[in-house]
Amino acid sequence: MVHYVIVEPLNGKLELPDVPPVYAVGELVPERRPELAGNAPVLHCAEHPDEQLPALRADAERARASGAPPVICAILECDKATHRLQHHLSARLVLSKPSEGTAIFRFYDPRVFAHLRWILKPEQLGSLMGPTARWTYLDRQAGWVTVERADVTSDEFVLTAAQYKQVARIEIVERALEALRSNGTAITPDMPSLLEAQLAKGETYGLSGGDLLAFALHGTVVSPYFDRHPRVRAVLQEPEKHPYVETVARWTQPEWEAIARESIQYP
Repeated sequence: MVHYVIVEPLNGKLELPDVPPVYAVGELVPERRPELAGNAPVLHCAEHPDEQLPALRADAERARASGAPPVICAILECDKATHRLQHHLSARLVLSKPSEGTAIFRFYDPRVFAHLRWILKPEQLGSLMGPTARWTYLDRQAGWVTVERADVTSDEFVLTAAQYKQVARIEIVERALEALRSNGTAITPDMPSLLEAQLAKGETYGLSGGDLLAFALHGTVVSPYFDRHPRVRAVLQEPEKHPYVETVARWTQPEWEAIARESIQYP
């Protein structure tokens, strides 16, 4: 089994001064998006894993502790040909939209991959990983996580319309999680999916931007049913007259506690 590393050079330079360098296999540039050359992630091969992997892990942990975006995105194990792995990962960077057109899919970023584990079905995750036998990434909460590739019957990778929307919301879910961490809130394993559900609900009320983010946070820490409360409903039904963030910012802690207690009684 050969070890590989996906590096994001746009986030910084990979430096492992005390161990043999990992060598660059090449950029992950999809055939359909050649303009990404020079700005794409790079696949490296770790020929001396006993020395290189501990150094890679330590470097990734230091970056996370400092709050820097990840340079070392994933450590892969693969027993297939290198060119096959590079071609597969490159192709997966282009994601077909449910309607028409394509989008760039930064699935390799650990901040994205962590959410894909609950958004995708096992066979979809297996199709995404392709020839990769094991995919290891640094999770903000759980530390190093290794995902074993599931057996799949097809290499086709397609998202449902609902999954595409969930993927599109990952960025704001991450912003919400960061806001909760900054406030001293303990992040539970189910919190990302709870936030995502509240974001989807907030969109049905026509919320966006800061209003949508605040709504999702309240739905997660106050009550998942808080929007049923008459006071909250009044704000949501007339957003032009009552901008969400501006209005609820005036509510006191006792008022929020009352909303949390009373929300469940409303259909």
